Amino acid sequence: MNLTFTPAAIRRIELLRGDLPGRLHLDYSTEGCVCENSGIFRLRLVTGPTSEDTEFTSNLGPILIKEWTAVFLEEVLTIDFDRRTTALILKSDGQYYNQNLLFADVAGNFIYPNIT
Repeated sequence: MNLTFTPAAIRRIELLRGDLPGRLHLDYSTEGCVCENSGIFRLRLVTGPTSEDTEFTSNLGPILIKEWTAVFLEEVLTIDFDRRTTALILKSDGQYYNQNLLFADVAGNFIYPNIT
C-alpha cells in the first residue's frame, strides 16, 4: 500500500502536529460502533508499533496501520486538505474513505487548531 500526502495536507499535518512526539498511524476506530465493519479512519500519533501493526510507504515516511484494517483500503491512497471545510480527506481514485479525517495525539485527544 502507498499513501501520498498532498502539499496542502502536509502543511495541515505539520500545523496539527507541532512538536508532538510519536509516529503516524492510520487508525481504524470502531469506538461506539457495533461491528468492526462500521468504523472510521483517523490519523493518530502512537509511541510505536504493536504486534497488530504493519508499515506501508508514504511520501512522509513509513506509516503504521493495524494489519487487519488494511483490507478495507485500496493499494494507492491520498490524504488531501480542503481549505474550505478545513478537513483532511482520505481518498483513492475510486472513493472517499473519510472526508473529515481527524488527527489525534498519543493519548487519543483530537487536535483542532484555530488556524485554517
